[in-house]
Amino acid sequence: MAIGLVDHFNIVIAPSQVEETLKFYREVLGLEEGFRPNFGRPGWWLYAGNHPVLHISLKENIAPTLGSTGSFDHIALNATGWAGMKAKLQRLGIAYEEQLVSDNTALQIFFHDSNGLRIELDYKLDEVETD
Repeated sequence: MAIGLVDHFNIVIAPSQVEETLKFYREVLGLEEGFRPNFGRPGWWLYAGNHPVLHISLKENIAPTLGSTGSFDHIALNATGWAGMKAKLQRLGIAYEEQLVSDNTALQIFFHDSNGLRIELDYKLDEVETD
């Protein structure tokens, strides 16, 4: 089981924040909107080169978020050793969710740390045997 580099960060924003948020990341950081798998909910992926470093999720029923971490949703890490991590989470009694995105190339596992921070581990499908 190995953890790699940070894959992306995700923020959750209210509909009233979309235009300003997209403008900021495009103009200030030079990120460009690109492919995003169909998750069944609105959102955007902004790329640095060929990698989607910022995932923006839209949530209809929240107030605009401001502050040091008000919009922060989760941290995502590239990983290997899916079977070993799944066994470890089960052994430690840590609840997790798996998500296989049909038009993507990764299996995602989500769980929370002891402080409530949501963690996403991304495994390449060619390295994973799904149940």
